[in-house]
Amino acid sequence: MTEFPFSFSNRFQLLGDLNSENKIYQTKQNLEKSGNAIFDLTNSNPTKLGLEFPPGALSHIFSSLDCSQYDPLAEGLESARKAIVSEYTNREIPAKPSDLVLTASTSEAYSYTFKLFTNPGDEVLTPNPGYPLFSFLIGLENLKEVHYPLKEDPETGRWVYSAETIANCVSTKTKLIVLVSPANPTGSRTTANFWKEWEALGIKIPILLDEVFVGYEFSGEPHQIPEEPTFPLLVCNGFSKMLALPQLKLGWILTKGPEVYQSEIQKNLGFIADTYLSVNSPVQLATPELIPWKTMMQNRIRTRIMRNMAQCVLFVEENPKIKKKPATEAGWYFLLELDLEKKDEDLVLEILSKTNVFLHPGSWYGFSHNRCILIVSLISEEETLRSGLETLQTFLK
Repeated sequence: MTEFPFSFSNRFQLLGDLNSENKIYQTKQNLEKSGNAIFDLTNSNPTKLGLEFPPGALSHIFSSLDCSQYDPLAEGLESARKAIVSEYTNREIPAKPSDLVLTASTSEAYSYTFKLFTNPGDEVLTPNPGYPLFSFLIGLENLKEVHYPLKEDPETGRWVYSAETIANCVSTKTKLIVLVSPANPTGSRTTANFWKEWEALGIKIPILLDEVFVGYEFSGEPHQIPEEPTFPLLVCNGFSKMLALPQLKLGWILTKGPEVYQSEIQKNLGFIADTYLSVNSPVQLATPELIPWKTMMQNRIRTRIMRNMAQCVLFVEENPKIKKKPATEAGWYFLLELDLEKKDEDLVLEILSKTNVFLHPGSWYGFSHNRCILIVSLISEEETLRSGLETLQTFLK
């Protein structure tokens, strides 16, 4: 091990062993280096899957911008914030430009929110199953991640938010609660009934509500934002999923809550944003021209999701080793649970090694190691998904 005449932040120790090679990814890389074609059923980058924003339109929008002047406004250009507010207005969600702070991404929106409400050592509640990125975002702030469980409906197999379950995980060190709606990868949503139950508990701890997958809902109770929350609510979204533009790096925080909290929250968020000034001017100037493409882009992605979901449902119905569960109600992911007494990581590695089909094990997202759950991206290229599932079907016979 290399000896350094200086020390690194203990944040990296909190994140675990960053030098260890992930055996599954290492196997995938070795197969690719050997010239094997991989059926990657995990890719969720729309720009690599034929779902990119029209390049001609993008070039035209940016070619007409005057980016020669720099007008540093901590919260973001008002023209951009007005365009984003119009989207909330169309969804019948009250908002005004002064309620918004622009960020370079939703990950940065998380970072701002952590800085706003927490001190090192404080606890942040996150959903489980959930997205593994949370561990890194929270660890890099020297905070402690505490999971609250999503409840699985034994009759339908749906994973749902339970206000009572979340409340039972709150401690004196809890300074922020993270909700994701629709959730990744379960598709769980914060419904009107959930908010009614939460408000009844009287808990005033700030909530970060990540709604990047809003617009990709297909059945069941819809995602809701409370109109007049009695607690600080910070709603995060961005262009990555809304417009299939992860490369443009624009996200935002919409703050809601009692007026007595709002001015101090906005002032402190503005101070954080002013310290970094991370959002570039071109994307802000282009926002009023980009937002109107939302319907077209989301319709394209939804069409892909629905076609792939139909393939996955058919695969489940035709394979006796797959436990039958309802189709995905929201989001970009499909869960396959196999009736096998085998660890999901071992199975994923075996499938990859023998068939070149690449899936994600559910345990990476917090599903129990005692269950064999595999996760598929529903925005995979349709032919890749079809071929991958056919190959998987042969493997499971």
